[in-house]
Amino acid sequence: MSDSFPTLPPVNPLQAGTAAPATTMTPELLAGLLADGDDELAAWALANALRERRRADVFDGLLRSAMSLVGQRWVEGRWTIAEEHLASQTITRALERVRAPQGPEGRVGPLAVLAGVAGEHHGIGLACLDQVLGDEGWTVANLGPDVPAADLARFLARNQAELVALTASLPDRAEALRASVAAALAVRPDDPLPVMVGGTLADDAALMRSLGVSWAGTSLAAADAFATAILERVAVRAPFGVPELP
Repeated sequence: MSDSFPTLPPVNPLQAGTAAPATTMTPELLAGLLADGDDELAAWALANALRERRRADVFDGLLRSAMSLVGQRWVEGRWTIAEEHLASQTITRALERVRAPQGPEGRVGPLAVLAGVAGEHHGIGLACLDQVLGDEGWTVANLGPDVPAADLARFLARNQAELVALTASLPDRAEALRASVAAALAVRPDDPLPVMVGGTLADDAALMRSLGVSWAGTSLAAADAFATAILERVAVRAPFGVPELP
């Protein structure tokens, strides 16, 4: 379990039925809940934060900071790989608890396909982006981590996607990322699909330019802004005119 159980703020009995301000939950408290496997309280914390801020901002802020603390405490030897793995499993469950309800309108938006490249084992970023795009009106097919380029190509050929988002972290996945980007771009050679890249490799600007991706970064808010611009162009059937990387 974690090295110290998080101390939650006292509850005023007169306010027991009301939501607590998001500011009462810090990344330190959330990290402790994740490492203790408490997806119910973790989801409560995220749900309260989502009442005050956009989903992308909550995921970029509170959630990212908490997960960074989990990783830092593992690196420092304060927590074992067991706590790190438990935290990842817990946040996955908590994210499902705070997913916005999807009505029929959630199945008719343009299709965004999300995938981790072959060998990629991290899927939390994909799960977060899935929810962010869903809030904006996209229909999302989250294929999860470790998707071979050939299988991604086959899925895209069978489905009319308007956006592809890939994630890759370690440097040794650069070639897998290159293959997946090429597979996505080959689906519509005369009108290439916009391809977004997230994960640690997205910070390699030279690599991103060589791949010819449309957007790269680690901010969900920035990814949301780019995807929203694509969504607006799809809605009016205008040319994509995808901006180049700086």
